[in-house]
Amino acid sequence: MAISPHFLVIPYPVLGHVNPLVQLSQILAKHGCSITFLNTEFSHKRLNATGAGLDNLKGSGIRFVTLPDGLGPEDDRSDQKKVVRSIKTNMPSMLPKLIQDVNALDVNNKITCIVVTLSMTWALKVAHTLGIKGTLLWPASATTLVLCDCIPRLIDDGVIDSYGIPGRRQKIQLSPNMPSMDTENFPWRGHEKLHFDHLVQEMQTMKLGEWWLCNTTYNLEPAVFSMSPRLLPIGPLMASDSNKSSFWEEDTSCLEWLDEQLPQSVVYVSFGSMAVMDPNQFNELALGIDLLKKPFIWVVRPNDNKVNINAYPHDFHGKRGRTVAWAPQKKILNHPALACFISHCGWNSTVEGVCGGTPFLCWPFAKDQLVNKSYICDVWKVGVGLDKDENGLISKEEIKNKVEQLLGDQNIKARSLRMKELTMNNISKGGQSSKNLEKFIKWAQDVASQTLQVPYNTHYYNITCDDPHTNLLSTTDGQKVSLEAEI
Repeated sequence: MAISPHFLVIPYPVLGHVNPLVQLSQILAKHGCSITFLNTEFSHKRLNATGAGLDNLKGSGIRFVTLPDGLGPEDDRSDQKKVVRSIKTNMPSMLPKLIQDVNALDVNNKITCIVVTLSMTWALKVAHTLGIKGTLLWPASATTLVLCDCIPRLIDDGVIDSYGIPGRRQKIQLSPNMPSMDTENFPWRGHEKLHFDHLVQEMQTMKLGEWWLCNTTYNLEPAVFSMSPRLLPIGPLMASDSNKSSFWEEDTSCLEWLDEQLPQSVVYVSFGSMAVMDPNQFNELALGIDLLKKPFIWVVRPNDNKVNINAYPHDFHGKRGRTVAWAPQKKILNHPALACFISHCGWNSTVEGVCGGTPFLCWPFAKDQLVNKSYICDVWKVGVGLDKDENGLISKEEIKNKVEQLLGDQNIKARSLRMKELTMNNISKGGQSSKNLEKFIKWAQDVASQTLQVPYNTHYYNITCDDPHTNLLSTTDGQKVSLEAEI
């Protein structure tokens, strides 16, 4: 009889990492695996402060634990450099003791595998030192993962320098069957060298992971999987929308409004959890939405309006639609009233849009979003892009014209529905992603049966169970020592 694996999963504390790992955790739990989910204390409190928080996962078999990120309540956690630096400085020394105390709760069900997302690969080092196997869940496209893994080769070939800057603008192919990529659209472009160096280090540490799990499918990125034997597509990760975590409370009243709209009439506008829009561009978007003269749902995050940075223009009416702080996105994207999705092309939103059979109007901001736009517009051909004017803005007229172009193209709609069918087939019984997930679980079961029990040093943190009803564990202050000194 196979031993049930026990996964410790550790996302970087942003929604684009938390949600795919929550969805994977739910799937693994349904297959009989034990799940311990590690959040930072700040992220966990924030997630639980909303109606769409982690309380929705009670009864799913997932136990939540926390560790401090090392920052104070006054620190700005939108500064990702500060967050990454603090986490990497403070959390590695605390993880072995947390693992020890989780294991002490049930000596017959010890942690056998750690799953992390990008920027938390330091935990793979800790796991490796403790004799625990590790796996990565990559939060972006598999193409982006392979591109980042090819950075040393790109430097050696003179495509980019040691700062990640292209020697000249050109289009390259990582392999003969992959689509061409513009060197100006590399995901690290527009960031300082510190970010590039961090990415290079992360890619090196990721090699400690036995698998690189990807929320994608063979039909979405068919050529990329020959690039590395670690790559394993298990998407689309489609846990129920009601169990999706959020830093903001979802406005579900927009669904009732959506029910009243005509089929394929509503424009949905959302730019994810992190994109920040210039106030002038925000005004153009608002006026462009008015020009459409169509019903709409527009997600304007609560922090978008802090210090009135994105005040609506005086001549914005918005009478035909709804502006909401946060929305049940997957339900909207699968609603028959939806016509198209104006999106930042983040990978999670891209996959959700594809699985909704939704045509895209692409508005990428940075990082992998530019690569994703290329797939949407040039490879899958299920969307169109937006062009900036001489002032560097996407004008209200451009928004209106491109939406009309998109909705008038029946071929795009037909391809969108076909892409939905092909992608969703992967998670049906006998589908390729379902088979890959079974392969991963079988590997984890073999690991669990072979795992050697490694003693842990006890001089880290005392961990107590705060709430027996939620099985939430948290740390209490104790002596913090260096990882190298204690293991």
